[in-house]
Amino acid sequence: MINYIWCEDLKSGFTFWKYLFSALYQNCIIETKRNNTELRKAASNIQDDGNKYYILMDNAIDNPDVLRETKRLQEGIKGKDNVSIIKIHSFEFVLLSFKMLEDWVFAKEDDLKTKRMEIIDTKNAFVNIICNGGDVNELALLKESVVFSEVMNSEQLSAKLLFKITRNTGFETNKGKIGDCFIVDCCGWNERQEDDICGLDEKRISSNEKMKAIAEHSVIKDSLRKVSL
Repeated sequence: MINYIWCEDLKSGFTFWKYLFSALYQNCIIETKRNNTELRKAASNIQDDGNKYYILMDNAIDNPDVLRETKRLQEGIKGKDNVSIIKIHSFEFVLLSFKMLEDWVFAKEDDLKTKRMEIIDTKNAFVNIICNGGDVNELALLKESVVFSEVMNSEQLSAKLLFKITRNTGFETNKGKIGDCFIVDCCGWNERQEDDICGLDEKRISSNEKMKAIAEHSVIKDSLRKVSL
């Protein structure tokens, strides 16, 4: 039996999922279907072929397009015992919910962390709303308090918050590229300068150790447990 992990992410998101699941499971094949619609169609066409399929589809509570595709996906896989949906907000939200994010990104007594405390506080409030079943009204109030979030859904807000927290570090992540320092062994960041010191400088760890730590200390842990992964 082969375990397949299918997602709709491209670029940084797909890179993250490949590293994460490769570190956690030796017998998984990670593939992208490039967008929500193609992912849903592919899942609907799955047959009882002796393999297991895990479908990663973003589930932002304030994005009607995503919620519509999620509902169609659920209808399309009814009766398919070899298909499970891994419910997750977005790959960026996994990293925002990672309990050691700031401990990794910033060195001790880092002035950069102090300068970014407002955005970190916003991130903490955002994670709390999503993780504790907050509704769209709570989310709307939070977005109103953040200058750059006026026209953003929560998936876009996740991406913006992660970028602003990690900007100008080896962990800098945007839609196009995940920060090297999330996915390479310490200190394998190609562009690293002598004065680039992060919270992992004293205890350098491998790429696999990083992925396992993220899986253990973020929302992905509960999501995987619910599908028996």
